[in-house]
Parts: sequence; C-alpha cells; structure tokens
Amino acid sequence: MFERDRKSGDADRETSVIDADMRITGTVVSSGDIVLAGGVEGEIKCRHLTVEGQATLNGTINVEEATIAGQVTGEVTAGVFRMTSTGNFDGVVKADGIEVENGAVLAAKFRKKRR
Repeated sequence: MFERDRKSGDADRETSVIDADMRITGTVVSSGDIVLAGGVEGEIKCRHLTVEGQATLNGTINVEEATIAGQVTGEVTAGVFRMTSTGNFDGVVKADGIEVENGAVLAAKFRKKRR
C-alpha cells in the first residue's frame, strides 16, 4: 500500500537481526541484509548474511554475500562467500568468489554455481 512512497535505495539499508536469544526453525526471507546472532535450523534467503561468532546455522543459505564468523553446517549458494578467522563451516559451497581468513575451519565440497 505504501510502496509508492518508499524512496528508491531504502532496501539497500534494511538490516534484520536474529538476536542471540532467538532460535528459529524454518525459512527466513529478506530483501535486505540479515545479521544472525542466534540460531537457525532451516533456510535463509537475503541479500547479505552475516553469521556472528556465537551464532549457529544448520541448513541452506542463498545470498549475494555471506560472511561466516560462527558455526554453519549445510549448503551455501552465494556471489561471495567469506569466512573470518572464527568461522567454522561444514558442507557444500557454490560461489563466484571465496575468501577465507587464516584460522577459519573449512570442510567443504565446492561446486560450480549455475548461472
């Protein structure tokens, strides 16, 4: 109803936070960014996902950019996949670009991303 009043570019600044006290089972979808500080069992679809140090995710990620500083198990499809030194990933990665900092734990199968 109010979409026509929304200024273009607002979606670029929208960030949703899954708090450290939250545990979600299911699918989480956002047209903006998501910061995961809690836990998700399921699927996340968004523009940019940041998994913070104490956060856990078991499932599927489909994003333009993923930054992993916490524990992730599952499958990631991303334009850019980044792991910080505290990140721990176990699963399948389909990405155009991959960045891994020294100290990250990465046990992955890499697959070609379909265009």
